Amino acid sequence: MTAAGLLSALANASCGAYGVTVDQTIIFWNRAAERILGYPSQEVLGRRCYEVVGGIAPGALAPQCVKGCPSIRYLRAGLVPAMSRLQVLCSSGERKWVNIMPMVVPGIFKNAPLLVHLFDDQEEPEDFNEAKATLRGALVAGGADILSDAPTTPAPAAETPILTEREQEVLRLMALGWATPQIAVELGISRHTVRNHIRNLRKKLQASTKLEAVVTGIRLGILPVNSLSP
Repeated sequence: MTAAGLLSALANASCGAYGVTVDQTIIFWNRAAERILGYPSQEVLGRRCYEVVGGIAPGALAPQCVKGCPSIRYLRAGLVPAMSRLQVLCSSGERKWVNIMPMVVPGIFKNAPLLVHLFDDQEEPEDFNEAKATLRGALVAGGADILSDAPTTPAPAAETPILTEREQEVLRLMALGWATPQIAVELGISRHTVRNHIRNLRKKLQASTKLEAVVTGIRLGILPVNSLSP
């Protein structure tokens, strides 16, 4: 899925949605987000998400939405946090309870991972769950690789798998959202060879999908996050 296709799907979502880069800059803010929080998109685009939302968890005294917030720390560690409930700041200055579900879409914005927050102010989570499930289905049908809906946890301590230099190169390009033909051209090898490297590195990382291989590579330190910057 292209960035344009992703943003078009998010724009029409019934739940609020905003997308941030790894440095927490807001690059997308949909109409439902405007309705729920009152901020028009032109007021928030280009700003840091924690400056706008300032979410506070139940029972907390300080905002959870800060520079290097839990969602970003999880993203950089190759993990995705579960849905949370926060009091976020509205344009009126008042705070509103919302349910927030983080969603990671790799290789979409300037070949770097995009962190999308889906949220809704419904007291009953069933409607929100239905809305995000519908949106997720549409994105997957459009070809987007998505990691969300279930929190990932670190694997038990074990010996770090050893990837060859070429397997590491293939893994990095996979993380940037490159398809097999693109990787083959970039590395000057055949598509068949690329597929062999992908199969081998997935086996070493015990990953059932390419996306899981990328996430595991980040978590184990095989794939540094700074190598994914555009």
